[in-house]
Amino acid sequence: MGEANGRLVVDNSILSATAKCSTYAYVRYACGLNTKDESLALRAGSAIHVGFAVWLSGGKPAEAIRAMSEDYEHAVELYLRKVERERLSADDRRFQPEWVEAIFTQYLTRYEKKWPFKVIEPGSAERPISAPFEVTIPSGKEVTYVARLDAIVRKWESGGKWLMDHKSTKKVSEWWEAKQKTSSQFSGQMWLARTMPLDAEGVVLNVIEVPEPHRSVNKCRDHGVSYQECSIRHAGSTFIYVTRSEAELEAWVFSAKKLIRKYDRLLARAEEMGVAGVVGVPMEGRFNEGCTFCSMKEWCRLGRNVRKPAVRATFVSDVWDPLKETDA
Repeated sequence: MGEANGRLVVDNSILSATAKCSTYAYVRYACGLNTKDESLALRAGSAIHVGFAVWLSGGKPAEAIRAMSEDYEHAVELYLRKVERERLSADDRRFQPEWVEAIFTQYLTRYEKKWPFKVIEPGSAERPISAPFEVTIPSGKEVTYVARLDAIVRKWESGGKWLMDHKSTKKVSEWWEAKQKTSSQFSGQMWLARTMPLDAEGVVLNVIEVPEPHRSVNKCRDHGVSYQECSIRHAGSTFIYVTRSEAELEAWVFSAKKLIRKYDRLLARAEEMGVAGVVGVPMEGRFNEGCTFCSMKEWCRLGRNVRKPAVRATFVSDVWDPLKETDA
């Protein structure tokens, strides 16, 4: 729940949640509870990370594909068990295991011999990095800021060092790309890179699209067959480069300090009162559209019921540990 050896441990997930909505940050991170119906998009993205970690650590494409497939198929099994269904619905077609596996396989086939990056320290994939963060907080604890790097890479043609972050999305739209370029996640990574130091020029996003499979029987002008037949070939990928100026990082540090103090107070309340303490916690998400895709919005709509049967029916224990290393 954000503590280790008497220190307050925070990462971008905790701070961005605190910025959007105190209720979500309180329940998810301070109390260590998560809703039972975690989205398939998150599960697919997590499995793709597992596959990339194997590949970028020197594994063969077949090994990476197998690792990704096993992880995702297991995740889908758990998801179906929780939602009490035997198979995914028609609305979840783009998350069918065979479709996600085919997209990941296509990516590795496309880049197996012409990937534009060289991985530095292959064994560092999917490992957290951290540094002390100087800020005075109500509890008096020292603070550690953590980020998980998917890889550290060097561009073959120019030799520049970049932090890499894998992303999966339905489509790389202009809106989505602009959102990534301003994300606090990468400001935090760049702050760590300069603090440690890692001497990185910026963060490169390795983006893989997981679109809806085409249903049309019309002929594709690019491939000369029906869209159903060439559907997988329309799943794209790209690289997006993100940098930060000194002024941006200074503003990030200023904002992070305020959010860390806020989260420290939420954590102290959770340690004293548990989930019942949420009754006195604000719901800023109602004012900033943070509720739109929030997994807890129905629970909040029904009054944030903290009676034990309601909590058991809605949440499972899922303590967030930014310092935890993956098995990949």
